Amino acid sequence: DNWDAHRAAGWAAVVFIWIFAIGFGFSWGPCAWIVVAEVFPLGLRAKGVSIGASSNWLNNFAVAMSTPDFVTAASYGVYIFLGMMCVIGALYIYFLTPETKGRTLDEMDELFGDKSGRSQADAAVLEQAMREVGLLDAAGIEKGSPKHEVEESEYAHGEKPAAQHTA
Repeated sequence: DNWDAHRAAGWAAVVFIWIFAIGFGFSWGPCAWIVVAEVFPLGLRAKGVSIGASSNWLNNFAVAMSTPDFVTAASYGVYIFLGMMCVIGALYIYFLTPETKGRTLDEMDELFGDKSGRSQADAAVLEQAMREVGLLDAAGIEKGSPKHEVEESEYAHGEKPAAQHTA
């Protein structure tokens, strides 16, 4: 409560707060949102991101609620502890988190260890649905494909292509 009597300790606390804010700003702070958005396969992404965001907010709440008691009990040691957590978070992100910039969803599934091929299966289902409702033909996407050329040649000779079974 007496700034003049504890001037050095006060400035040390301010410096440690700055170090924590800077460390958190480039380490785990933004990375938690990026990692949680990219680590889940497409089919589970919405649920995974919601659980990850909830966990992030819950942990932030726990830190905010425990910090005053921690400061009372440990004084400036709190700032050393939180600063070290930021250093550990920065090292974790730098050395253990893979780069995902410019990668496809399938590549990211591989990168994070998902061997199920779920995003490829989801893409195949989407393509089949678009084909069945005629979106690919309407957009001219399949014009250059060998299958499309066979169908065009069959129509040119007056033959009707075999009917496709739709589920």
